[in-house]
Amino acid sequence: MHQSGLSRKRVVVAEPFAERGLAVLRDAGIEVDSRVGRSRDELVAALAEADGLIVRSETRVDRELLAAGPRLSVVARAGVGVDAIDVEAATDAGILVLNTPGANTIAATEQTFALMLSLMRRTPAAVQQLREGIWDRKNLIGTELYGKTLGIVGLGRIGGNVATRAKAFGMNLLAHDPYITAARADTFDVRLVDLETLLRESDLVTLHVPLTPQTLGMIDGAKLRLMRPHAYFVNCARGGVIVERDLLDALDAGALAGAAIDVVAQEPPPADGTGAALHRHPKVFATPHLGGSTHEALARIAAELAEDVARVLLGAPATGAVNAPVPDGPEAARAIPFLEVAYRLGRFYPQYARAPRLPGFALVLGGQLADVPPDSLIRAFLSGLLQATTDRRVSVVNAEAIAHELGIVVEARGDAGASAYAASLRLLAAGTSITATSVAGSPRIVELDGYEIDATPVGPMLLTQHRDVPGMIGRVGTILGDAHVNISTMQVSRNTVGGDAIMVLSTDRAADETTLAALRAVPGIGSVRSLDA
Repeated sequence: MHQSGLSRKRVVVAEPFAERGLAVLRDAGIEVDSRVGRSRDELVAALAEADGLIVRSETRVDRELLAAGPRLSVVARAGVGVDAIDVEAATDAGILVLNTPGANTIAATEQTFALMLSLMRRTPAAVQQLREGIWDRKNLIGTELYGKTLGIVGLGRIGGNVATRAKAFGMNLLAHDPYITAARADTFDVRLVDLETLLRESDLVTLHVPLTPQTLGMIDGAKLRLMRPHAYFVNCARGGVIVERDLLDALDAGALAGAAIDVVAQEPPPADGTGAALHRHPKVFATPHLGGSTHEALARIAAELAEDVARVLLGAPATGAVNAPVPDGPEAARAIPFLEVAYRLGRFYPQYARAPRLPGFALVLGGQLADVPPDSLIRAFLSGLLQATTDRRVSVVNAEAIAHELGIVVEARGDAGASAYAASLRLLAAGTSITATSVAGSPRIVELDGYEIDATPVGPMLLTQHRDVPGMIGRVGTILGDAHVNISTMQVSRNTVGGDAIMVLSTDRAADETTLAALRAVPGIGSVRSLDA
């Protein structure tokens, strides 16, 4: 993926970001402007010419900062949450917000077990005593995980991974998550219960939920009093999920045996705050938000995020958008490769059809896509279509709103009938028919108005409509060769011998007007179109 026929894009990096991710951006032809360790005023100044912004957890991305970047189309957070980003303000501005929800799953899972084992085996205290020259084993007798009941609050990616590994320790599992099905719980051999039951019956409770208005302060004093005095509490999720003062009171009152925390509500905590008090508490083992801090996780986060940022800046749909619909659930694996297919159809159509005005569109979801919710595919199609037909700042965030404003209608329907492809998207519009599919993650146009082809709609392309006569391919190739336009792929299709045919060529660079005129002058060529898909 590299810029083609586009002005050079620029990304400002505000916080430390792994070199692997920076290399991905540079390889895509994107200029990287590092402002790591610089003041907010310097960051504001840098955003004046920026198309993208990458942060971690310390940069506050509010309306003021977003307003400083008139060209911004994407803000990306290298991590899971987006607590420090004003997502509503970004959405209002048509700016896509990205994160990497799955890249640190293993790291956060292992950190959870590191803290659980530290609590149960008193490992940090043992290490500290030995450093002080104290050999006192009788005060360091631990407790096994085997046979204990682990209560998992939130059975998403990380919670599910914790469940899988807890089974290997021989633990009994309870889970509370109002957003998952019994079938998902069964796959982890977990018993779904309400939160109160989980707290009453668990020997250890671990949190794995995002910080939302619904989860803010969900574990308060009343909830903590339901736990048994020998129980332990672990939080590697978000600090604001638990009321910190209530946790301190429960520990002081002996209502809990101990707690391990990787996060607090305010990071770093002020010296006189409840977070710092928890860090100092003798019954607490704490780490400074290390859940995703492994070399492997940071490299994965950087690479995945950089690839998504590059996709957005080069015009393709994102896979980790926070403020735009992304396929989820059992159909996600089928639908996600077709986001780019839909986007490329949107870019391709107006250059191919060249209609005087945009008609109504029908998007037919074929084969295995027939029962996939179409919203994300429609938005991807519209973002490609509108980028090629308006001068507005368009992304999947605001494409639907702009389309509604312009009176553009897209109807979607499923068709599970017989097809040559396991899954496909077919665009129907004012007599034009274009069918596309995905092959090994790459979009392919496989039909143009009844002509069967196999063309990758990415980068500069030439499309000719001509008579099927000998020597036509040679003449076209000679003209392009004389103009130093290299052909990377060529597809020729006809329906009858000696009748009409089409030729689709991918080229390393766009042909200039002189070359196009020479092609149009070849006897038998009806039309030549230059496209930048």
